[in-house]
Amino acid sequence: MDAGGYSKLGSTIEEVPRGQLGRWEYYKQRLSFLVLAFLVATVLWALILSTLLSKASSERKALLSDQDQLKTNASEQKMMLSALKEDVGACRNCLTQSLAKAARDREDIRSELFQALEAVKQQNKSCEQCPTSWLHFQGSCYYFSETQAIWDTAQSYCSVHGAHLVIVKDLDEQSFLSQRTRGRGYWLGLRTVRHLGKIQGYQWVDGVSLTFSHWNSGEPNDSRGREDCVMMLHSGLWNDAPCSNEKDGWICEKRSSC
Repeated sequence: MDAGGYSKLGSTIEEVPRGQLGRWEYYKQRLSFLVLAFLVATVLWALILSTLLSKASSERKALLSDQDQLKTNASEQKMMLSALKEDVGACRNCLTQSLAKAARDREDIRSELFQALEAVKQQNKSCEQCPTSWLHFQGSCYYFSETQAIWDTAQSYCSVHGAHLVIVKDLDEQSFLSQRTRGRGYWLGLRTVRHLGKIQGYQWVDGVSLTFSHWNSGEPNDSRGREDCVMMLHSGLWNDAPCSNEKDGWICEKRSSC
């Protein structure tokens, strides 16, 4: 056998393992690179996701904070609007009472001027201050009815005679009326002011709110929620009663003519 041929054959046999080993190293390096690239990509994605989640969480907190602030602002605005409505209502009531008081004062001044002019015209002639059956007291005339009627009928009677149901302004006038009850009850020109079924106060027929009062013990009690009118008992003390009560008389009041 040719020695040279053998040598070539041996050389060929030795080269094959070296080639396989080189390819294995190549694949191994490539696999390591891919694993490393995968790890790097995973880390990068994790960082990106973490950043996005953090940003989303911050934005969510900001949105929740804005929502809470909007709710707070809405609540404050609602409270301010409610307070404003109450102030407007109070101002309206004050204005109504002021106008009513001004009208009463104007009527008093007009009556006084009329009396002064009549006194000048009449000079020393006598002047009948009040109509027959009417009583005079401090510039006003009072009529104590002999019959009974409901509150609206009593007020209508007074209006026909140029008067109104009596308005009790002070203790002197109250004493004058109390001494003339003759053991009977009489309607006064006073009614309740209700809102949503609840009594807010009391108001005279001229629109002025109640200031002076002379209530009986335990009154007013608004029995059964329907006692909207006020009467004077035989004792002179006041009592609230249903306006439809027909068992009471009434007292009319108007300014005297001189």
